[in-house]
Amino acid sequence: MAKKHFLIPAWLIRKLPVLRKIGWMLETVVVKSLVGLLRAMSPERAARLANFMFRNLKSVLPFARKVRGNLTVAFPDKNKQEIEKLTRNVCGNLGNAVAELVFAERIWAERDQRIEFVTEGAIDLASYRGRPMVMINAHMGAWQIAGFIAAKYKLRMTFIYAPEENPYLRDFVFRLRSALPGQFISRDGCMRGLTRELRQGNAIGLTSDTRLDSGDTLSFFGVPAPTNTTAARLALRHNCEFFPVRAERLPNMRFRITLCRAIRPSDPDAPAAEQARQMTQELLDLFETWISASPDHWMCFGRRWPHEAYPGGSPAVKNRQQRQ
Repeated sequence: MAKKHFLIPAWLIRKLPVLRKIGWMLETVVVKSLVGLLRAMSPERAARLANFMFRNLKSVLPFARKVRGNLTVAFPDKNKQEIEKLTRNVCGNLGNAVAELVFAERIWAERDQRIEFVTEGAIDLASYRGRPMVMINAHMGAWQIAGFIAAKYKLRMTFIYAPEENPYLRDFVFRLRSALPGQFISRDGCMRGLTRELRQGNAIGLTSDTRLDSGDTLSFFGVPAPTNTTAARLALRHNCEFFPVRAERLPNMRFRITLCRAIRPSDPDAPAAEQARQMTQELLDLFETWISASPDHWMCFGRRWPHEAYPGGSPAVKNRQQRQ
């Protein structure tokens, strides 16, 4: 979440700043009403309803253009109709993500029936208790509950979160997140907190598939992309494991959470910056395989590549030009 606005395009807010507060108030009513409606249902029915609603709201969701643009760059061989279908399904799966957050506490309480935990390579995760580690995932599938695998093995886990821009929703959404088993620290100025947790022998969880303009340029779907290497640098600095985690949706509000094999530097004698680049590139390659297998489960709501990577410029710029 943590977008400035969900229902009103950013370009319209820039033209009419008075709409900012109105938009926030409207979004607050919509979000709280939706959460109340979903809570009145079973988790299975709530997920189906939320998927249906968001899938059919695609045309009015401001970020749908970014989704369409990202999918076009990632899958240049797909035609316009295929991209539109994927975009619609991505929006629908955002509804699933909302339902998963609403029912996070119940999903955890019923984990024996709802979650299949998998560790690749016979990893004994319980043996990492009291040892630092970095767990990393993408905005892919049921990413919000990926950290359940740490709680399953009684590891202390700290997550980074981005506070909502909407002041009327900020505390409400944080309370929803707080149902997840773990600690939370704000994205703003988080490095000190992350370092403290690792020094104390705890696990940290990061979601790292978004663009960072000041990051290193690495290949993502064969296209150069500015990428955040912080997670790998933290793992190297604290001499701890760097574990990718994948959370997949299964039928009937069930899930599979997989702790993948640790990513380690291929050349431990290389400079730390180069090791971090190599580890992050390996992570991006893994993300590519996940996304290619289930592209409609990739929550790609922000521009991932530089403007020039998109046909006709960035999706947002192209859209504004068409309106003028």
